[in-house]
Amino acid sequence: MRRLLLTGVGLVLVLYLLPVFYPSETDKTEPQAPAESVTAAATDGVTITVLVNGKAQEMPLETYVEGVTAAEIVDDFPVEAIRAQAVAARTYAVYKQSRGRPAEHPDADVCDDYSHCAAYQPDAVKTFSTGYSRIRKAVKDTAGQILTCDGAPIAAVFHCVSGPKTESAADVWGEDIPYLQSVVSPGGTQYAGYESEVTLTADAFREKVAQTLPKADVSGTPDRWFASSVRSAAGGVKTVKLGGVTVEGTAVRALFGLQSTNFTITTTEDSITFHTIGYGHGVGLSQYGAKYMAEQGYDYTEILAHYYPNTELRLESGE
Repeated sequence: MRRLLLTGVGLVLVLYLLPVFYPSETDKTEPQAPAESVTAAATDGVTITVLVNGKAQEMPLETYVEGVTAAEIVDDFPVEAIRAQAVAARTYAVYKQSRGRPAEHPDADVCDDYSHCAAYQPDAVKTFSTGYSRIRKAVKDTAGQILTCDGAPIAAVFHCVSGPKTESAADVWGEDIPYLQSVVSPGGTQYAGYESEVTLTADAFREKVAQTLPKADVSGTPDRWFASSVRSAAGGVKTVKLGGVTVEGTAVRALFGLQSTNFTITTTEDSITFHTIGYGHGVGLSQYGAKYMAEQGYDYTEILAHYYPNTELRLESGE
């Protein structure tokens, strides 16, 4: 029985021709895809240039989507969750192309660095288990489909698992984006690392802070170092005072290698421990949330509608 409340504008599957600007319960009954490469009339001829291991490579868009989906989601997830991931990966690739090549890699539209673009697995067919054929079929089933808002491809960001709610782009990156809002996201506890800890000695903590926040006062005992945190509606730390200096939660996460910004702290006289919930920035599609929704009977269009409100699902074309 479906109990998850889906809000916002539903997804509408329509034919849409964009101008040419290209320059994480297994469904045991899902049929296996054939071994040939993914092809789809909607994206035949559409290519993307990818920086792979430092080298720019031009390849079919759908081949790239295969590699990203294989690298980003577990191949025994329900097929509807994999389809949702495939659409998100394709959409984000088209979005990145539409913005032009960045200074970080001027010879390629996207790169294989997950922290900048998306993870990418080259030669995925040779590298992955037989379950990879399920990923290939999910990509083929959704070939050419992208999410749009006001007619433009969206920044379809995704992450492993959020807390009980996803984060909004406004709370994490300071920009209010209509399709990257905070939504409920159950099922995260299925991820083995949903809750995690990072413990540092007082000396190790001080050393890290001295390198990046030299004005922060981290003298005395650890219980005095943090104060006045401001949290988002989803629970992530937006800002916190560290040694009297106001820092963003994203900076704390990066500095101490935390899985998310949704953290609490416990201390002893000579150590500090961060307790986190979720894994990733928490914005957009939660892969484990998608897994949960698929297990409840939702299809990929409904999953995408939930995590990216105010969007339409449309068919991309290279013509």
